[in-house]
Amino acid sequence: MPHSIIKRVWDYCSYDKKFLLFVFALLFISSLIQNYVYANGNENDLTLLRILVFIIVSGYGMSITRSRINHGKRLPKIVIKDIVFLGIKAGITSSVYFFIQIIILAHVGFALGFHLLFDLEELLLNWSDTISILFYHEPVSAILFVVAGLVLFYVTTFFMEIALAKLADTGSLWASFNLMSIKRSIDVFGWKNYAKDCTLIILAIVILSNLISYNVPFTFIDSIIDMFLSFLIFVTQYLGIGAVYCKIKDLESGHVQI
Repeated sequence: MPHSIIKRVWDYCSYDKKFLLFVFALLFISSLIQNYVYANGNENDLTLLRILVFIIVSGYGMSITRSRINHGKRLPKIVIKDIVFLGIKAGITSSVYFFIQIIILAHVGFALGFHLLFDLEELLLNWSDTISILFYHEPVSAILFVVAGLVLFYVTTFFMEIALAKLADTGSLWASFNLMSIKRSIDVFGWKNYAKDCTLIILAIVILSNLISYNVPFTFIDSIIDMFLSFLIFVTQYLGIGAVYCKIKDLESGHVQI
């Protein structure tokens, strides 16, 4: 259940509470720096900042995935070299898979009369916006588009999550694009089991995302709570990838059975 995933994420994050506080202190300082650059920087500064933030966030996320694959129980230490290299490689991997997703969705959308590019994840998770968009289209085409988008979202997510897990585990870009190896790993785990685990992870992320929409009276406290929930969402995503691939590796080695 999603609540059990959130509990496991919290247990993982809070295993070393002093380090968790240290991570939050870094997040708070980085948010102050980002706010300063957004307020005073030029376009080049903003572009550089976005790239650096993406690399650092993706890199540490991949460190979390690697930690979980190796049965880690706590947030991994911050090793700048590993974070930078993993972040760059994760960025390349994610960009390729998202590009494929966009191309396929664009062809399907144009064929059904949808001439706008949508963020597939936003389209499927933010149902209020989705319904308002689809309301102005022919019902059958709209339903077909949502179903096709859902299938495409799951298939590309399936492959991309294992691709990122293999990258975290081996550090090899080739491993993240070896589609036959990725498919074999999913076959070992079982597509039904994988779909169930992915759905639970997505639901946990949706629950945490909805909690962010609730505001408390004091702005500073509200921003701290939002930062905390955003961090849990971040850890849920990358810890989930690691947990699934950890099961796959255990199955491949014959240590466990489903």
